[in-house]
This record gives sequence, structure tokens and C-alpha cells, in this order.
Amino acid sequence: MEKEIILQIGDVFYHTLAVLGIPANLVTLMILRLKDCGLCKRTTIYLVAMVSADLLVLIFLVLINHILAPRVPQAFYLNSLVYGLNSIMSVAVTNCSVWLTVSFTFDRFVAICCQSFKIRYCAPKSAALIVGAIYLGTYLRSIPNFFTNVHYYDHEELETKTRNADNTDSIHAWRVFYWVKLILNPLVPYFAVILLNLLTVRHVLAASEVRRAFRGDGQSSGDPEMQNRRKALVLLTAASASFILLWMPTIGLFLFSRITATYSFHDFKEPVAVIHELADMLSTLNCCTSTCMYALTQSKFRAELRRAVRYGEDLMTKTTTTRQ
Repeated sequence: MEKEIILQIGDVFYHTLAVLGIPANLVTLMILRLKDCGLCKRTTIYLVAMVSADLLVLIFLVLINHILAPRVPQAFYLNSLVYGLNSIMSVAVTNCSVWLTVSFTFDRFVAICCQSFKIRYCAPKSAALIVGAIYLGTYLRSIPNFFTNVHYYDHEELETKTRNADNTDSIHAWRVFYWVKLILNPLVPYFAVILLNLLTVRHVLAASEVRRAFRGDGQSSGDPEMQNRRKALVLLTAASASFILLWMPTIGLFLFSRITATYSFHDFKEPVAVIHELADMLSTLNCCTSTCMYALTQSKFRAELRRAVRYGEDLMTKTTTTRQ
């Protein structure tokens, strides 16, 4: 039986994302860890944590769930332990990537807008503690996913199916867990990033007007303070703009499903099903590439990346010449 078009597009998308995304995140991680990209230690801690989370999303959500699992279902679905652990990791890596983006956005907000709080909050030790708390909290919070679904093989229809575990729909605690999961991702992170960006932009624009009036020349091109703020604003926008845009279909679909009480679909001929698949692709894309996009806005990072590419080209040329 031929797959629906949206599923065929999904196969191409996830394969391409794995082929391009895994090497890109590995290179980004190595450059951030080994090279001086002109970033402060606190920012480097956040970026290393974010790119590590993006890499885990590529491994567990893209490579395992969307590429390997459909091709070897017996290895993943018929073993309850393997499936349960994979359920925990699939949810945890996504939540971790999302909340690291929120924490980094909040760090930029404090650094730009809250000068009195900045001294205590914007420090490498604080960044390391926050990153550790996010990793620990998201993974611990994902443990109940081990018990929520059961995979089984339907011998009559000869395919693997999923059903809810017993009592997950009737027990009040499971309902609370379900709604807490939805609130913590994607609702709170999405609107938190939007709010923090709006407040930061407002503060920078207001500060620019005040400093221009104070200087009296109507220009800020020679003002190093304003240049630093504009640079920080560009970096913040690069880190959060893709998050806001690529998660927008997921948020819209969530609100639509609650308003219309449309929680499921029967096949991929329904528009809701197609939009659901597209929203999953876009949110996964954001979780896999956000840190790379941010790093590419740094001139020193781009220089190191060009050096790495040239080194790889020279190494391949030497290897080819030696073999000949």
C-alpha cells in the first residue's frame, strides 16, 4: 500500500534533516567547545547546552523515531522496555531544547533590561546551574511517559498499533499530568519567548531614544553602548525568531483542536491530519537547527567554520592524491 503524500514528504524531510543536521550540530559543538568565538563564558555555556539538546533531538526524535523505528518496528515496539525508554527520551529532548531557548532568551532579557539584577544573575555559575536544572527537570518530568502508551502487534491486520495504557483516560492524576505537559510545552515557552522579546525590543528602542537625546547629535553610530545593545538584540532575534515562527503552526493547531473539540483524525486525507504532520516537521526543525542559526550570526564563528571547511577540503584532497 502506497503512503500518503504527506508521509512521503515527511520521509524525505526527516532523512534530509538527519543527514544535514547531525554533522552541522557536531561541527557547531566542536567549534563552541574548542575555539574562541568572541562569546562570554556564560553565553558559551548556554549555546553548548542548546546545541547538545538539538543533537539529542536529531538522534532520538528524528533518527530513531522517524527513520529507524518504522523500518524495524519489532526492535522498538514489541520490547516494552525499549519503547518506554524511547518514549521518555523523545519527549524529554524536545522539552529540553525548548526550555533552553526560553532560558537563553530570559538571560538576554536580564542582561539588556535589568541592570541591577544582571550582576547576580548573569554569571557563568548561574548559567551552569540553570542548564543543569533544565536538563534534570525535563528528563525527570518525562518519566511518566514510560507508562502512558502500549504498543502491540495486530496479527490480523499485520501491523503495529498503539493504545493508551489502562486507566490513563479515567484516573484524575493522568489528566493532570496530560494538561501540565501541554502547558509546559508548548504554551508557556511560546508565549514567554514572545513576551520577553517584546519587552527587550521595547527597552532597547526606549534606551536608544534617550541616549540620542542626551548626546544631542541625533545619531548613535558612534555610541559603543548602543552598538553593543543592537548586537545583543540581533543575537536574541536570531535565537528566538525561528522558535516563534516554526512553533506557530503547533500553537495554532493546539488552540484550534481545543476550540472545535477535534482531538483525532481517521486518515491523512483530512486537512487537520496534514496540518498536524506539517506542524510536527516545523517544530522538529526548530529543535534541531536553532543553535546553528544563532551561531552563524557570529562573525568569529563563521570564520572558524570556514577554516574547518577548508581544512576538510585540504584533507580530502591530500587523501585523494595519496591514493592516486
